[in-house]
Amino acid sequence: MASEITYEELATLIKARAGVQVTVDELADPGCMFLDLGVDSLGVLGVLSDLENRYGVSIDSSDLLGRPVAEFLQTVNSTVKAGA
Repeated sequence: MASEITYEELATLIKARAGVQVTVDELADPGCMFLDLGVDSLGVLGVLSDLENRYGVSIDSSDLLGRPVAEFLQTVNSTVKAGA
């Protein structure tokens, strides 16, 4: 199992959990926010839940929801690596 979540994987999870089709380029834009993509807080929490279950880690969502997607992914990857 990979120890780093990619933008491709995140795009797939967003489609599955929030029903929103996004591109890797949109996700990689440094200023892109989930709300800009049409993904609400429940969609983000669904993605987090899947990632927590898949990687066996606990991710603190309290400060992630209002951050750009790139920062979100960086924080998630740091948590996954620390828990590996």
